[in-house]
Amino acid sequence: MTSIQVAMPEFLIFFGLLQLCMIIQCRKYVKIFKDRMKRVNRRADRMLSHRKSSEVRLGKIGENMAPFMRGWPYDANNFRFLGHPVDGIQFTDDEIIFIEIKTGKSRLSKSQKKAREIIRKGNVSFATFRVDDKGTKLKKEQHIKGGSWKVDVV
Repeated sequence: MTSIQVAMPEFLIFFGLLQLCMIIQCRKYVKIFKDRMKRVNRRADRMLSHRKSSEVRLGKIGENMAPFMRGWPYDANNFRFLGHPVDGIQFTDDEIIFIEIKTGKSRLSKSQKKAREIIRKGNVSFATFRVDDKGTKLKKEQHIKGGSWKVDVV
C-alpha cells in the first residue's frame, strides 16, 4: 500500500467533517439571516401602517376642508357631509350632486364605484318617510319617474 492510499480514508473523513462543519455553520447563518429578515419585515410593516394611517388622516382632513377651500365651485353652506359611501351631497338651485373627495393617489372603493354606477343609470329617487299618529307605523312615499307617486307601508 502506498502512503496516498493510506491517507485517502483519513482525507475523506477530514473532508466529510469539514463539510459537516460548513453545513452547521451555514444553518446558523441562515437562521441569523431569517431572524434579521423577520425584524426588517416587521419594521417595514410598522412603517407602512404608519404611512397608511397618515394618508387616511390626510384624506379625512381633505374631505372636511375641501368645501371651504379656494376653488370649491359651490356654496359650502349647501354641502352636507355623509361619509359613506360618498363624502357628501352638494345642493344647488337646480341640481343635487353626490360628491366624493379624494386626496393623493386614492381611488374609488367598490361601494363608491357601485354608487356612481347607480347614479349614472338614473336609479335615484326621493323618498319621504312618515310616522303615523300613534307612532307605530312608518309609511314611505317614493317618487317614481314620470311624476307619479307610490305609497308603500314598510
